[in-house]
Amino acid sequence: MYNKITLLGNAQDAGRPQVGCNRKCCKEAFKNSLLVRNPVSLGLHGDKFGIVETTKSLTNQLQMVENPELSEIWLTHAHLGHIEGLGQFGREALNSKKIKLRCSQSVREYILKHPIWKKLFDRKNLIFSDFGTNSVIPIEVPHRSKDFDTHALLFKGKNNILFLPDHDSWSETLDFVGHNNPLDWFNHVEANIVLLDGTFWDKMELADRNQENVPHPTVKETLQLIGERRQKDPRIIFIHLNHTNPLHDKDSKEFLKVEERGWEVGEEGMEFSL
Repeated sequence: MYNKITLLGNAQDAGRPQVGCNRKCCKEAFKNSLLVRNPVSLGLHGDKFGIVETTKSLTNQLQMVENPELSEIWLTHAHLGHIEGLGQFGREALNSKKIKLRCSQSVREYILKHPIWKKLFDRKNLIFSDFGTNSVIPIEVPHRSKDFDTHALLFKGKNNILFLPDHDSWSETLDFVGHNNPLDWFNHVEANIVLLDGTFWDKMELADRNQENVPHPTVKETLQLIGERRQKDPRIIFIHLNHTNPLHDKDSKEFLKVEERGWEVGEEGMEFSL
């Protein structure tokens, strides 16, 4: 169905700069548009065009791929940064007609509990469709699942691309999927490319907040688990970077450490053949 994927954003849900942030990372991004980063989203190219996640930057992200007619939306879960762009499909903006929304049953139920989004379905701006096809396979992962579940998405083609922007910890995820190491799991699902949760560099990154309330594996921990890239290993590309993450800076020692080990940091506009 799809033959190419474009990375339309590499930042965590709130983007960069982030509202309320007075740190150097965001002050510089306010002054320099080249440092602005969109929240994570994917453009899906083929006979029709689809998108993964609907972020606050939806308009800009569709313009990045020349504003194609959108046929379907995929959602990994329903945290606000991944779904807040849904309102753009209503009467106040696009007023779309029967765009397919593909998500899990629990995400569907969660969306319909909120009047502002329920109207989109009452008015047929959006219609629900199957979550999973022959070429897109959802894989459930643990991630703060009180109100809804979370899935990675495996896109199958000549290259198999695993999209995993959010999960709580490697110990929980690996236990859940039945593997001992991230690379074992990636190889089991035959992923050639992995777009991987890289929210925080380390656990000291949010010194002014309790980082335990926003659980994600740190990049440092992931690097310890996967080591240096070997010839048979998939490409692993870190995405979903918090505004504080030093990986936004190509000159940082953290960025260089990722590259030295043979892995990559996602950049908006990266394209991947399927």
